[in-house]
Amino acid sequence: MAMVRTRGRAAVAGMFLVAAMVLSGCGAGGDKATSSEGAAAPQADNAQPQDAGAGKSGAGTDSKSGAGGAAQPTVTRAIIKTGRLTIETADVNKQRQAAITIVAGLRGQVSSEDTGSENDGRITRANLVLKVPTPAYETAIERLSALGTRTSIHQESSDVTEQVVDVDSRIASQRASLERMRTLLAKASSIAEIVSVETELTRREADLESLLAKQKALSLQTELATLTLVITEPGKAPVVEKEDKGFLAGLKGGWNAFTATFFALSTAVGALLPFLIVAALIGIPLWRYRHRLRRTPVAAPAVAGASGPTPPTGSHQP
Repeated sequence: MAMVRTRGRAAVAGMFLVAAMVLSGCGAGGDKATSSEGAAAPQADNAQPQDAGAGKSGAGTDSKSGAGGAAQPTVTRAIIKTGRLTIETADVNKQRQAAITIVAGLRGQVSSEDTGSENDGRITRANLVLKVPTPAYETAIERLSALGTRTSIHQESSDVTEQVVDVDSRIASQRASLERMRTLLAKASSIAEIVSVETELTRREADLESLLAKQKALSLQTELATLTLVITEPGKAPVVEKEDKGFLAGLKGGWNAFTATFFALSTAVGALLPFLIVAALIGIPLWRYRHRLRRTPVAAPAVAGASGPTPPTGSHQP
């Protein structure tokens, strides 16, 4: 019996020892896990600012590129160029033909031409208004100046980029507005709604056509530069008159308007005078004859059935 009890106690002690070992192993595993998690957490915390910094830098790059692209879009400058060039040469007609050839070689054209000649038909002055592509404007001036002695040159340029961008933006908005109005027209169910939408649609289409015409005009002005070329013989350069301003300019303009009005009225009176004379020759006699007819007395008609003279008033018959 004593041996059995000793063996039971040894078995119980062995079980407690095994349980203690298991519990110590679990605790060590838990500590290892905790320590691994604690070691991983700082790494994650350390990695998180890097990722955040990377995200911020990437976002900053994207925002800069995106915002920069939106705030500063690539816009082609729209410039209107005009100029006036005067040259002198002994043979005006020959250099005039050469100027036309130069402009045609630059894909330009002659917009208008005004020439002057002597009594014998020899051309002594040529005034050409040329249209050349804007990129070839400087080349045109250089080549045309070589046709003779350049005596004067005047150039102007105006930037209309803002107008071009504004018109393009308004055209895009107007087209989007028209699409919305067409959608509303398709959904209209009553005659009143259809009439109202069609009226607004017509008005907006007219506004769009006006904007398109303005866009076309700006495009032509920016794509083609205007250059006025004056070719004269030596010593016969045209004198550019200065415009009068102030009181004398107003007086001169008023006098010109008065004389123009007087000559117009006198021309009209001269044209109507033959008709007035004929009307007077026919109308005055007719008017006098009608006036005389009105003044002539009309005889009283005789009373029917009266055989004798009317007795005097107050007489009594027997």
